[in-house]
Amino acid sequence: MNNDFNKILINNFHKLHKPSISNATIRKIIFGVLHNENCRLDFLFINFVTDKDIRKINKKYLKHDYPTDIIVFPYNSTPESLEAEFIISLDRVRANALRYRCSLRNELARVIVHGCLHLSGYNDKSSRQKELIRSMENFYLSNIPELHKF
Repeated sequence: MNNDFNKILINNFHKLHKPSISNATIRKIIFGVLHNENCRLDFLFINFVTDKDIRKINKKYLKHDYPTDIIVFPYNSTPESLEAEFIISLDRVRANALRYRCSLRNELARVIVHGCLHLSGYNDKSSRQKELIRSMENFYLSNIPELHKF
C-alpha cells in the first residue's frame, strides 16, 4: 500500500493552521473508505485552504457565495478509476468542530470520509441522501480501524 500512498498529494495552503491529522492517517482513511466502497484511486489532490479561498472557489465553480468545509472535484470518477481533488477549508473544519462539539481530528476525519463518499457515488442534495451519507460517515468513523481513535 505504500506505493498507493504516492497517489495522494496533500498541500496545505493555509498560513495559520495545519491539518489536525497526519498525512499518513489521511491516506489511511481515504484508502480504507475507498477500498470498502470497491473503488480504486488513481490520483487525488488534497488542498487545505482558508474560508476566503474556498468561498472564491465555491462562487466561481459552483455559484455558491459562501464558504463550505469541502468541495470535491471528480475529474475521472468511475469506481474502477478515480481521479479527483478535495478542497478543504481548515477554518470551516475548526468552526464545525466547535459547533458540533467534537474534536478537530474527528471533524477533519468526517470531512475526508464525506469527500470519499461523494467520490464513491453518494450525494447529499435531498434530505434522504443527507441521512444516508451521514449514516455512512458514522459507520466509517466507528468501524475502520484507522478511525477508531477519532
